[in-house]
Amino acid sequence: PKYPGSFKLSYYNEYKSYLSVMPRRPARDNAESMSELLDELEKKPVLRALQPVATALLVKPIHTLTVLLQVGYEPLAPVYRQRSFFKFVFHEGYYYPSMFQYIKYLREKHGTYLILYRGLTPRLTSAFLTTTVRNEILSLVPKSTSRCPPEQIVHEMGRQCLATTGAVIASHPFFVITNRMIVSLIGGEKSYDSVWSSIKTIYSDGGLVGFYDGLVPHLLSEILSVSTETLVVEVAEKFEIEKKIERALGHSLRIMFIASSALNSVIVYPIQLTAVISSASTAGLAVSDIPSMQGTDKGWVACFKGLWRGGNTKRGNNLWTYRKANVETYHTPAGSGGKGLVELQTDLAGHVKYDKVQ
Repeated sequence: PKYPGSFKLSYYNEYKSYLSVMPRRPARDNAESMSELLDELEKKPVLRALQPVATALLVKPIHTLTVLLQVGYEPLAPVYRQRSFFKFVFHEGYYYPSMFQYIKYLREKHGTYLILYRGLTPRLTSAFLTTTVRNEILSLVPKSTSRCPPEQIVHEMGRQCLATTGAVIASHPFFVITNRMIVSLIGGEKSYDSVWSSIKTIYSDGGLVGFYDGLVPHLLSEILSVSTETLVVEVAEKFEIEKKIERALGHSLRIMFIASSALNSVIVYPIQLTAVISSASTAGLAVSDIPSMQGTDKGWVACFKGLWRGGNTKRGNNLWTYRKANVETYHTPAGSGGKGLVELQTDLAGHVKYDKVQ
């Protein structure tokens, strides 16, 4: 050999030529493998029902923070921040602390991180009932046999809306219990410490009707959400929109998923926010003392109008960046040992100080 290693190099070339003539299995798209996994889940009702329960368990801390922010609970003082692209602060002004500081505050106040799992049992029960009832109704209502695409789309939308209606009506009492157990952290009320005590309190205060506070905006938001999602998916499948975009660009952008998420954020979220507030505003808890909750107990329409006029329809929608303070105040209910309504002021040196509003 002319140089060391030429013997190994010849074997490597033979192995490379052998691989070139071997039949190769075509690579599968990620979407195809995901669809096959979903088909397997469809064949196992138990796994299909437990999937959203597992998801609810994983995201429960985020859900707890979201509900507290949705009702306007901001116990930490806003801080003046300069514009910073890397911190997603695009305008100078007062911003509330990040989600991680919020979590640290809750841990210091209640002594454990397990407080983030407040209302876990009714939350998981709600997820299980929603999936089970929805799947049962979908199995009873047949799919469209029409060959007309518009008729197929309308039929599928009606089918999904019917299943969603039944699921929301069945699970809404646990939706109310979950939200009230979470917002009771603000004032420390003991009547919502457990599921059983929450049931007794709701029944004694409002009877069976009390379990369905906020039902209309909850039902409306879920129907709008599933209608938007079904419409986008069905139109994309019938007219092969994603395939045409993929052929034009050379790769898939999942544009229909992005479009559905954007529509839900613009149209559905304000009504979801109204549903959460309406389910908690009539409970007589300390959360009703928060300025952003004033007047929300007069009905869900008045609640929605108040959110719209105050520019708060996106409140609690984003946990990952700093939240801009619309008003230079923050609030903790004074009855629970908090500071009450606090007005933000600055001295001549630019240092921030806080004076309680009388």
